Amino acid sequence: MKNILVPIDFSTASHIAGKYAASLAEIFNANVTFLNVVPDALIIDQEADEERIILYREQLAGNKELMTKEIETLSKNHTASLRGHVYEGSPSNVILEIATEDKPDIIIMGMKGKGQSNSVFGSTVTTIVRKASIPVLIIPENAVYVSIDTITLATDFDADTESERYALLMEIAKRYNSFIQVLNVQKKGKEMSQSEYIGKMSTHYSLDVLKHSFNTVEDTSVIEGISQLMEEKPCDMLAMTAHKHSFIERLFGKVYTKEMSYETKVPLLVLQNK
Repeated sequence: MKNILVPIDFSTASHIAGKYAASLAEIFNANVTFLNVVPDALIIDQEADEERIILYREQLAGNKELMTKEIETLSKNHTASLRGHVYEGSPSNVILEIATEDKPDIIIMGMKGKGQSNSVFGSTVTTIVRKASIPVLIIPENAVYVSIDTITLATDFDADTESERYALLMEIAKRYNSFIQVLNVQKKGKEMSQSEYIGKMSTHYSLDVLKHSFNTVEDTSVIEGISQLMEEKPCDMLAMTAHKHSFIERLFGKVYTKEMSYETKVPLLVLQNK
């Protein structure tokens, strides 16, 4: 991990994510790029009045000042290389464009807590997770950076998951000497299919060089199953593999993603499988 992209909106949630990213960067000797996007919806209308344009320009200038202060504040307590940019446009589109151009190893974003689910930044997080081609690490608003000693990897053992999708997870686990507890949530009485068994064996081979264990929880709710294991066996990071029409897709497609982000107090690492 050499380059980290951190979209921020100067909220408490994004500040916590910035602190986490800076701490992670120190461990990996990585560079952190902070990105703020000022929505241009107010001025794209050809009939936008002068007052709105002035307000927009003031917001743009103000955000640039806030970016400078954010980096100065984090630099006081972190030695990682930090830089920041402020752009104009659609937040999710700009973030994805920058991610495509700069090719960071990971995107780290903060998620606001309950009661703030209608925020623009909250919807941007879910959009980035859906569309990004690189891992996304979601930092809950009340999370605190700690050594990543234990990681829970929640998976449905999809046989099509490519082993290289675990690359970043393995890099993190090796750097922290983490223990990985693999979790599969099954409906009560349901037997593992041949495809799932193949997926389980593939997961085992992918993680063979790391300390890991397999855990099965029976529950009709994936979220409840994950919560159960995390209560019984606390961890410092929750990881999931995303692939269309499967585990993460169900979570995100049914608004469970926000629930997971709100419920968990540990960072949620989404490993893309596209």
